[in-house]
Amino acid sequence: MNSADQDRLVAAFRRGAEDASAALSKWLGRPATLCVDRLDALPISAAAAVLGSGDEPICGCAMRIDGVVGGLLLLAAADAAGLSLADTLLERPVGTSIGWGDLERSAVVETANIVGCAYLNAICAALDPSETAGILPSPPLFLRDYPATVMEAALMEQPAPADTVLLARTEFRIDGTPVGCGLVFLPDAAGLTTSQSPAPGPRGRP
Repeated sequence: MNSADQDRLVAAFRRGAEDASAALSKWLGRPATLCVDRLDALPISAAAAVLGSGDEPICGCAMRIDGVVGGLLLLAAADAAGLSLADTLLERPVGTSIGWGDLERSAVVETANIVGCAYLNAICAALDPSETAGILPSPPLFLRDYPATVMEAALMEQPAPADTVLLARTEFRIDGTPVGCGLVFLPDAAGLTTSQSPAPGPRGRP
């Protein structure tokens, strides 16, 4: 991936954060904001470290992407932060959730779906000016384990992973309260080749 490709993806992720903020605020009925500070390109060997130290379990929701760019979008958080997010989404006092039941998983997966589709719209708008290819996401897959195992499970969804992962340094707040989530994009090799098309375009589709 060259610097021009990365610059276009940074712009796409920032636009995606704006779209996701609006969509989440509407769904939750209260202010929700996502802000992308920067996008870091890291070697695939550093992928697990991106998600945590390895000593504590994490949770994540992965969405497979096909279309103008292929890959995997992973919204991940430390286990405690993920459970706090579930409580916030379910309008319960933080600390209510002590494990991942169906209700907690459903709340986090739906949030990942809203955030993921907003980001994919923006990526498509940046990389598909002709509006012909589009991006097709899979339903989010909930994952919970130690960071290396979560990343291994995510990479198994990749038919041909690239040698680079993209980490979006993201600030996520609901009602002004920080939510400790991170957004990781795992492009496949073919997707990065496709992304080297000329210039941004006006729209995408979830």
